[in-house]
Amino acid sequence: MSTIVDVAKRAGVSKTTVSKILSGKQNVRPATLEKVNRAMKELDYIPSGPAQGMRTGRTRTIAVLLPEQFNYGYFEILHGIEVTVEANGYIMTVCSTGIHAERQMEYLREMVRRQVDGILFFSYNRVDKNIRYLMQINRKIPVVVMDNILADDEALSLVRVDGKSLTKKAAQYLIDRGRRRIGYIRYQQRDAATTERFEGYRAALKANGIRYDAKLVREAEFESHITSGFEHTRELMRLPEPPRAIMTATDMLAIGALNYLRDAKVKIPEQVCVMGFDDIPLCKWLTPKLSTISQNQFDVGRTAANLLFEQIAHPETGHRRIILPGDLVIRDTA
Repeated sequence: MSTIVDVAKRAGVSKTTVSKILSGKQNVRPATLEKVNRAMKELDYIPSGPAQGMRTGRTRTIAVLLPEQFNYGYFEILHGIEVTVEANGYIMTVCSTGIHAERQMEYLREMVRRQVDGILFFSYNRVDKNIRYLMQINRKIPVVVMDNILADDEALSLVRVDGKSLTKKAAQYLIDRGRRRIGYIRYQQRDAATTERFEGYRAALKANGIRYDAKLVREAEFESHITSGFEHTRELMRLPEPPRAIMTATDMLAIGALNYLRDAKVKIPEQVCVMGFDDIPLCKWLTPKLSTISQNQFDVGRTAANLLFEQIAHPETGHRRIILPGDLVIRDTA
């Protein structure tokens, strides 16, 4: 592996000159800069990230912490982040933390040790200790929280959609079409994002004078989205009076619901409507195509990344809260 000394020899300059160029200093002659760049290319020299960070104060790396790296619900969000990160000349490191508070903390500490320039933090479960640590980190490393709910006095930037109002709007759509007996599949884990979606479901029932029926609500396991959606839909449809519509906290649960209803030869949407949440790309390729609530996930990721880069460039501006609009996407299942 080539070293900075090898580059200096190949370019015919001093090691100090090469260090200047790597640190981004401008007082180097164009001809010298060209020779050094050519030498680095010929030698396939890759500067050490941490060492370069010590010289420049930047590692040009963004850390993205999320619960599940391979959850379809994150693909478009990650795409929006990636496009923005690349446009700013950075790279991103993605860490999958699961739902474990200690694992989140371990990754956060490791990213601080690696001197990343910013952190995008997703979490299904709010842990006060970790939020306090994020506020401590934020004094030196910009942090943007996503898909969570923060208190007014928690000085962190936030980007999310209003899941409660969007779910209420979707439930109202179903009620307006005569579906007053509506089942709901949520998660056992009481994370902030999906909890407020469930609150939107209950708010719509209350607004329309529909009594809340706990028998119509099922709690899925976090680790088995589609399987849980399938199994809990089977339970709902075996009730003496089954629901005429099923809403779910995520599209992954809704896909499981659709699979059961198709297997059971239930007509969709004539007998039962299905409504998801997220609008993952797979929704439009299902049979039937899934009606859902869109977070405009690409825009969520891009907005969060842009906000992070604003804070990197202007740390004095303080934290911001951005609530993005979503859409009700009606396809074949409602």
